[in-house]
Amino acid sequence: MRNVDDRRFAQTLARGIQVLKAFKSSDGPLGNQELSERTGIPKPTISRLTFTLSELGFLEHLLMFEKYRLGPAAIALGSVANETIPFIESASKLMQPLSNEVGALVSLTMRDGDQMLLTHCWRPTNLPSIWLNVGSRLPMASTSTGLAYLASLDSKKALPLIEKISKEPDVDHKKLLAAIKDSRNSLISCGYVQSIGGWNSSINAVSVPFRSSSFTEPLVFMCGAPAATMTEKVIAETIGPKLAERVRQLDISGGGGIGNI
Repeated sequence: MRNVDDRRFAQTLARGIQVLKAFKSSDGPLGNQELSERTGIPKPTISRLTFTLSELGFLEHLLMFEKYRLGPAAIALGSVANETIPFIESASKLMQPLSNEVGALVSLTMRDGDQMLLTHCWRPTNLPSIWLNVGSRLPMASTSTGLAYLASLDSKKALPLIEKISKEPDVDHKKLLAAIKDSRNSLISCGYVQSIGGWNSSINAVSVPFRSSSFTEPLVFMCGAPAATMTEKVIAETIGPKLAERVRQLDISGGGGIGNI
């Protein structure tokens, strides 16, 4: 979390947003105890927050179960946010056919704190794909989308985030720096960043950063599938170049620029 010590930072508002972010697309309704466990916020405070968010329409209180789900105000806000991405229609025309062609999940991700958030997904028609959904979050240090994001930042912006990520218990600072360097080299030589079982041993993925004048930070397009079908050879010969080419096409159509490395 950024600037938490700044006197302008509203802790109560931040905690309310934490509650909303605790909900995942795969969830059913959640109770106060579950929300407390997910956010680390004490249950009495959670109770006040869920009451307030329910009164404002951001949560819906299911009295029968004493649980909550996202309410109409939150859903409307998400819909408005999606509509503010100016290139998403053009992206869909490129990424849905790619998903069908390679039989893999294609997604658009953006930074959310020290994680990468899936904001849009394109799935192959009539074929199973990996389980990730809109709203899923991925770690930066061990995923192609996170490394592509970090590799596309200039040093001034990247270093504070790298320092923060390096404090996580399962992240080695030197290995992370080496992975980012390798990712930059891969962007230069191949146009994409790959991850072979880095986050999940059964999943391989490839990512390409994308810059839009509508956003201050790079976004990342990712393509992922089970390792059995998306091998290193398939990535090198087919999926990696195809994803990079689709992002280049989106750039030509007026979306912005590929990762500024």
